[in-house]
Amino acid sequence: CCAVLVPIVWSVNALEKSIEQNSESKAAEAGGAKATPPPDSEDAKTLEKLKLFRSFYLLVVAYVYFTRIIVYLFATMLDYHHTWLRYAVTELGTLTFYVVVGIKFRPVADNQYAPVRVKEDDATTEVEMGKMRVGKQAKD
Repeated sequence: CCAVLVPIVWSVNALEKSIEQNSESKAAEAGGAKATPPPDSEDAKTLEKLKLFRSFYLLVVAYVYFTRIIVYLFATMLDYHHTWLRYAVTELGTLTFYVVVGIKFRPVADNQYAPVRVKEDDATTEVEMGKMRVGKQAKD
């Protein structure tokens, strides 16, 4: 559990420090007034990453507590004939966790963690996310 949570906490702390340092330096340049960053600036991207990592951290903590504590308490209330429900609830929680994380980190064209690389040849443009090719000389 700690092997997963510690790197997430470090990433969140590093992003918070980065935002704090950038806002302090910009506030000093602007004469002490704090303004919200424009949506295409580096600060806005860092803030978006911070929100994503915070939600991921909360998901991981909720998953760990659910599978280790809640399911254990649920299993203590079951009789012998219904012990299979413990494993069903654990698997359902795991499936829910993976689906939610998959939705949050799904591949999109403007993903800041996995940018789409575009190669331009003579008359062919290839987008390396999938097998989509656009141009005069599209090949398989």
